[in-house]
Amino acid sequence: MHTITSDTERNRLTIVLDGSFNADQMKAITDEVIEAAKKLKAGYDVVTDISHFSVVSQEATEEIERAQKHFVESGAARGVRIVGDHVLPGMQFRRTGNEVHFASTNVKTLQEAEEFLTAK
Repeated sequence: MHTITSDTERNRLTIVLDGSFNADQMKAITDEVIEAAKKLKAGYDVVTDISHFSVVSQEATEEIERAQKHFVESGAARGVRIVGDHVLPGMQFRRTGNEVHFASTNVKTLQEAEEFLTAK
């Protein structure tokens, strides 16, 4: 399961990935993410909830990197990643983000994500 939301009022993209996805599914999700990001203005924030996400194949990981590259190219300001108690998915997303220079802060909960984004 996944959900993608563009909040134009807060200029925020929220992505929730729950479970595991193969490369074709991740490609479709990445296409959705990119289209959703296009609805926002440069300087938008990205919240990615991967607290119930499973590590995926290298091919699927390439799609995560493609999404993160789009964030950089389209002017995303900040990223925050909700990882819960799961270490491996957070590490996987951090590694791909480093490849394309998209920095995102790992937090455990949505509340921590909100606090991070509202802190100046």
